Amino acid sequence: MTELPANATKRLKTMAISAGAAVVGVADAAAFDAHAPARHRPADLLPGARTVVVVGGAQPRAGDWVATSPWLLSTMGTTERIQGVGRRLAQSIESELGYYALYVPPGTASGDTPFLSLMLAAELAGLGSRSLAGPILNREHGFMYWSAVITTAPLEVDGPETAPACPAPPCREMWEREHTTPCLRVCPLHEGGCLAGRLEDGRAVRTGYDAARCNTRVHTHWVGGFQKVLEETLNEPDREKRKMLVYGDFMTRTLWAITYSSTNIAQCFECMRVCPAAHGLKEMR
Repeated sequence: MTELPANATKRLKTMAISAGAAVVGVADAAAFDAHAPARHRPADLLPGARTVVVVGGAQPRAGDWVATSPWLLSTMGTTERIQGVGRRLAQSIESELGYYALYVPPGTASGDTPFLSLMLAAELAGLGSRSLAGPILNREHGFMYWSAVITTAPLEVDGPETAPACPAPPCREMWEREHTTPCLRVCPLHEGGCLAGRLEDGRAVRTGYDAARCNTRVHTHWVGGFQKVLEETLNEPDREKRKMLVYGDFMTRTLWAITYSSTNIAQCFECMRVCPAAHGLKEMR
């Protein structure tokens, strides 16, 4: 095995930024053992894993969050762009540093369980913290998409953040006034929403989350939706109604999402749309 150059980590991070990442960090592969379930840890996927390189970026722009069309809003994701950066890093680690590198795809091993939690990877790499709504928020850029590369290279490790990005200052002020936050108000669990929580000593504590309900709203035009409408179509005895189901807007958008536009997977961004930290804290005009 080749010796790792002294500036290898710095060079790798510079490459990631040049390739389009907004942020990049390195997590200790062993740190996943205390948080991730068996078979979903770096060493389970790549024997001898030492570190995990995590990149974030391609987050929605400020204009996306204020778009008036819900259909336009549903296509604002750009997750595939940051996945390309991850693939490039994996290639560089192997070709230039001489260590094994495994790009972690965004798919799932089974059901809804990912190969490796990219949110956990981002946390352990010091790139963000979990929000009251759930997604990882970066202190400077807010909501981001993530990509990770597991490697046997002993890169310099970044530690997790000590102060979370959530709650943002406007959320703490709102809690003092109304005992709620923007994300809790827009999707309250007790009123048919998905979220419940509170702030304690300025920190967010999520006390409730209806994952099944959230999943049906986020992944409306995805595999589950296609399976459901396909079953209804096959069971529909009326020919004209079958045609409506097949050629209707829902089936069309669903097929568009699962066959071509991966950016159309998630339709519900409400908790992130109203989150001050998710947009970054820069004032727009």
